[in-house]
Amino acid sequence: MRFLDAKDQVRRLKVGDEAYEGDRIVTGPDGEVHLNMEDGGYIGVRPNTKMQIVNFRAQGGSDDSAVLSLLEGSFRSITGWIAKLGARNYSVQTPTATIGVRGTEHEPMVIPEGSKRGDPGTYDRVYAGETAIQTPQGSVNVRPNQAGFVPHRGTARPRVLDRVPGFFRATRNEKRFEGLHARLQRELPQRRLQRQQSVQERRKQQGAAQKGNAQKAALRGTQEQRREQAQKLREQREHAGKSPEDREKARKEYQERQREKRKAAQEARKGHLQEEHRPHPQRRE
Repeated sequence: MRFLDAKDQVRRLKVGDEAYEGDRIVTGPDGEVHLNMEDGGYIGVRPNTKMQIVNFRAQGGSDDSAVLSLLEGSFRSITGWIAKLGARNYSVQTPTATIGVRGTEHEPMVIPEGSKRGDPGTYDRVYAGETAIQTPQGSVNVRPNQAGFVPHRGTARPRVLDRVPGFFRATRNEKRFEGLHARLQRELPQRRLQRQQSVQERRKQQGAAQKGNAQKAALRGTQEQRREQAQKLREQREHAGKSPEDREKARKEYQERQREKRKAAQEARKGHLQEEHRPHPQRRE
């Protein structure tokens, strides 16, 4: 199993570490990873899977969103509060389709060309709730105990299969999902409220820090002005009685020193790192 960040750098994660927006997850024949999502959802990535967290924002607001990309393999997902906000807030993208949901438990799967597992294409099995498989040719709604399908090639519309294909099999960690959907749904309101409070507190701290930095900068500016004025007075005293040529030379030297000071101050400000927003982390299990 490998985690690759947005720069294609491999990260070795252990239980409790965090995954971020842009991360790609690649599992081998025996690989499996489970993610506690920041919006209260849960994902179990199956073996032989390639997927990516394309976009993930979970701050408890109405503009929260999640986009997951599935290139090959499958994952079982219990969606959190993002999917409940609306069909446009949460989606799973595959090479041939987009899967939208509004609060559900489902398992999308992509079988690539040349695989002996089944017909190549995009599948989605629904355990609870409802999903919609969408392509340029149309869309189909998939309900509990059903599976939808759209082939990789051709212009066929998505359709609901007569039965759930046998290749949707339980993995060694399938017991993790027993009763999990109901429990997570009960916890969602409280999880979302806690997230909102956490975001508000962080913003207050950032605002206080920025205000403090501004005050310090203003104080430094005032002190610097006083030092410059004092220096100017000293130089005026030193240059009193000198020839016009000497005074002009001293004036230019003073101006050059002032330019150097301003340049140094600008470089210092550029080098000051400010805390930036990081993609919302998902805790790995």
